[in-house]
Amino acid sequence: MKTDIFEDMKDWVGCKYISDLPYRKREVWEIIKQHSPLAYPEEQLEKFCHYVFGVDYAVIM
Repeated sequence: MKTDIFEDMKDWVGCKYISDLPYRKREVWEIIKQHSPLAYPEEQLEKFCHYVFGVDYAVIM
């Protein structure tokens, strides 16, 4: 498994660019529920949640 949630999520959602992820929040959320985010460093999860959802990682979990 890769250790970059941005790249993994881009592939899982089917986006061409990481910058598309915030526009596909619903799909991202469904994938997060299916996969364990614990495989990624907490700092990266924090950045990802801010980038895609605009909230802290703790709010998402």
